[in-house]
Amino acid sequence: MELSSLIESILPFTEIISTIVLIITLWIMFKEFQRSNKVRRQDMYTNLELSSIDLFKMVIEHPELKKIYNIKINKKLSDTENKQLSEYTASLLNLFEIHFNLRLSGDIDPIIFATWMPWLYELCRSEYFKKIWMDLQKHYVPRFRNFINSLIEVTENTKEPLKEKVFYEKASQLMDNDPIIKNWLTS
Repeated sequence: MELSSLIESILPFTEIISTIVLIITLWIMFKEFQRSNKVRRQDMYTNLELSSIDLFKMVIEHPELKKIYNIKINKKLSDTENKQLSEYTASLLNLFEIHFNLRLSGDIDPIIFATWMPWLYELCRSEYFKKIWMDLQKHYVPRFRNFINSLIEVTENTKEPLKEKVFYEKASQLMDNDPIIKNWLTS
């Protein structure tokens, strides 16, 4: 047998082996990408949770910050109190806006995002929050502003027995009909 015919007979096998090696290499790279993406998401989630813990600690250290959740304004705030509530609210909103954007991009689990809805419901009912939000909202991206403003509108225009249910339905609708948010109260 000639060398050229030997090479011609081996060539298809080498192409098959090369193709198999390429497929295996791509599969390994894909699996590594999935693993690193999962680690990245876990790190993001951990960092966001640690940041929220810092906000909870702030309320423990400064209990007057709980006023942001009061439905009615009980007294006129001093300039210092107003500044403290405004800064605390901005911190909450910044953290929530990060969650919001990560949820929209698919980088955070929908159920993790949904855990923020009860907190947001309390805020959107608060006169303190609504007052502060009027000043702060220009600092946030339009879709987030629309989200918060729509939910505030629900709390202002829906009668009490249905208010919370309608709030979750509206939040679900604004988040592309998220079934987890929509069914949060019944699950």
